Amino acid sequence: MIPATKPLAIALIISASFSLTNACTWVKIPPEAAQVVLLPADRVNQCHRVGQINSSVRANLIGSIARNTDKVRNELDNLARQQALQMGANTIVRQSIVNGKGTYIAYGCP
Repeated sequence: MIPATKPLAIALIISASFSLTNACTWVKIPPEAAQVVLLPADRVNQCHRVGQINSSVRANLIGSIARNTDKVRNELDNLARQQALQMGANTIVRQSIVNGKGTYIAYGCP
């Protein structure tokens, strides 16, 4: 390999690694948890509050390189669905997502 292309090859490998890592969804949920519904707060008037859920995932890959925000949000939602299922809830309402930390309210809805 020509010495000038070695840094380019390393940069391409690192870039490809970040792309592949960012494309992966790290949080898998069972089918039952996928049935837990995510609703806006104004749609749970007929429901009873079961409790609060806090979830967290890595927001950055390495240092300050941020992960895809949609993937982070989806992973947090999936973790909240799992916890809601364990609490006996069938609905969650997202309160906030900040730096890979999500806060949700779990509800039991008819």
